Amino acid sequence: MNGDSRKMWTILSKEFLQIVRKKSFIISTVLTPVLMAAFFVIPAMLSDAARGEKIIHVVDLNGAYQSAFLDSIAQDPLKPSGLDFIAVDHHGRSRDELLKDYRPIILEKKVAGLLIWPAEPEKGSGIPYYGLNISDMTSLRFIEKHVQRSFTRLHLLRQNISEALIDKATMAPTLQTFKVKKEGITQSSSQAELLMSVFMLTMLMSVIMAYGQLIMRGIIEEKNSRIVELLISSTTPQSVFFGKIFGIGMVGLTQVAAWISLTVAYLFFSPWGVPPQYLAFLTPSLGIYFVLFFVLGYFSFAILFSLVGAAVNTDEEAQHLSAPISYLLFIPFLMGITMVTQNADSPVVVVASLFPFLSPMLMFMRISMAMPPFWQIALALISSVLTVWIMIRLGAKIFRVGILMYGKRPTLKEILTWISVK
Repeated sequence: MNGDSRKMWTILSKEFLQIVRKKSFIISTVLTPVLMAAFFVIPAMLSDAARGEKIIHVVDLNGAYQSAFLDSIAQDPLKPSGLDFIAVDHHGRSRDELLKDYRPIILEKKVAGLLIWPAEPEKGSGIPYYGLNISDMTSLRFIEKHVQRSFTRLHLLRQNISEALIDKATMAPTLQTFKVKKEGITQSSSQAELLMSVFMLTMLMSVIMAYGQLIMRGIIEEKNSRIVELLISSTTPQSVFFGKIFGIGMVGLTQVAAWISLTVAYLFFSPWGVPPQYLAFLTPSLGIYFVLFFVLGYFSFAILFSLVGAAVNTDEEAQHLSAPISYLLFIPFLMGITMVTQNADSPVVVVASLFPFLSPMLMFMRISMAMPPFWQIALALISSVLTVWIMIRLGAKIFRVGILMYGKRPTLKEILTWISVK
C-alpha cells in the first residue's frame, strides 16, 4: 500500500468512524425501518379507527328490493365495522320529497346517507345514494356489491328459479393470488406485494438521498472552515475525494446490513408471527439485489453530490445546484410507484430501467414486482458500473480543482473545463 492509499484509507476510516460512533446513527439505524413501516401501516390503522359509526337509511319506492338488500348484507361477514343500514318507509313520498326531508338530516350528520331504490330500477337508471361524504370507497364498494347482488337475486326468484340454485349462481368467491417465481409458486397477496415493493423503493431512495447530501454538506463545511486545505496539504485531492465517498458509502452499507439483519431476526424470532405473504416476498435474492442496487445508486449520486459540494461555497448555492440531482432521484421513484406497479414490462419501463441513474431504483422495483429476464438485470448492472467508473475518473478531476476554488459559483462550462486541467 503506497502513501496515497494509506492516506485515503485514513480519511475513509475517519469518515466512517466519525458517523457510526454518533448516537444519532445508532438511533436512526434502529428507528428508520420502524418509522418507515409505521408510515405505511398507521394510515390504514387510523382509517379503520376513524371510521366510527355510519348509519345509512334505505328507502324502497318499489317495495320489493329493500328486504332483499338488507338480507344480503346480513349474510355478509365482511361488512365494514361501524356501518349499519336501517329500513325506512317512504310513506307515499316521492324521491324529491324524500330528499327535501333528508337534506337537513344529512347535513346535521344525524344519518350518513340515504339509499333510494327507485320505483322501476329495471330501467337501468341506477340506484341513487345521497351522502355528505361520498369519498369512503370501502363503504361505497360494499353498498354497490349488495345492490347488484340483491337486484340479481330478486329477478332470478321472479323467474321461479330455486333459491339453492340462485345461491350457487350468485356466490361471490374471493380471489386467491399466487406468485409465480423460478423457485416455485407461493400464495401471496397483491396488497402485501405492492406495499412491500413501495416500502423498499422508498427506503432505497431515502438512503441514497440522505448519504449523498451528507457528503455534499460535509465537503462544504470543511471547505468553508479550511479543513480541506489541511487535508490536501498532506495528501492529494483524489485521496480526499475517494476517502469521503468510500467512507460514507461504508456507513450506508453498514446501515443497510443492519436493517437486513434486523429484518431477518424479526422474521425468525418475532413472537407475533409474520404473515406468509410477507415471507414469500422477502427472499434472500431480493436482499442481495437491494444491496447491489443500493451500492450502485449510492455511488452514482454520491459522486454528483460531492462535486456540487466541491464547486460551491454555501448551502444556498448547493441547494440550487443539487436540485437537478434530486429530480433525477425522484423520476425513477415516481415511475416505480405509478408505472412499474401497473406493468413492470412495458417498453417505457424496460428502457428506463436500463438507463444509468434510473436503473438502481427502477430495475430493483421491477425485480420486486415481476422478475425481468436476467440479461436485462445484467445489462442494468453493467451500464451502472461503467457509469460509476467513468464518473469516478471525471469526478476526481473536477473535485481536485473545485475543492480549492472560492468566490462566485462556477458555471457549468467552467466545471467542464476543470476536467482538462493537468
